[in-house]
Amino acid sequence: MIRKSGMCNWPPIWTTTRHDQNDKPKGEIGTLQQVLKNDLFKHRIFLFIDYQGRRYMGSMAFDDERFCSEIYSVIKYRVGYSIKEIGDLDLSYTL
Repeated sequence: MIRKSGMCNWPPIWTTTRHDQNDKPKGEIGTLQQVLKNDLFKHRIFLFIDYQGRRYMGSMAFDDERFCSEIYSVIKYRVGYSIKEIGDLDLSYTL
């Protein structure tokens, strides 16, 4: 999933939910714990994962609000799945 700007959405860029600014794991890592969508950010989804016993947050931004809602609907039912499993989903039907 690539935005018009060329920015790639997947995998999300993970950031720590603690104070260690150098703790930035990369890739399709961890297990999905929570997915949030907020009315203030209609084009963005927030993902929370557990990786090696720590909590991380990432986000996915979209150009199209409707597509963002579709992806949110798919991902919100995948809590407990690994991020790798979610990344391997076939979403070609959304095109």
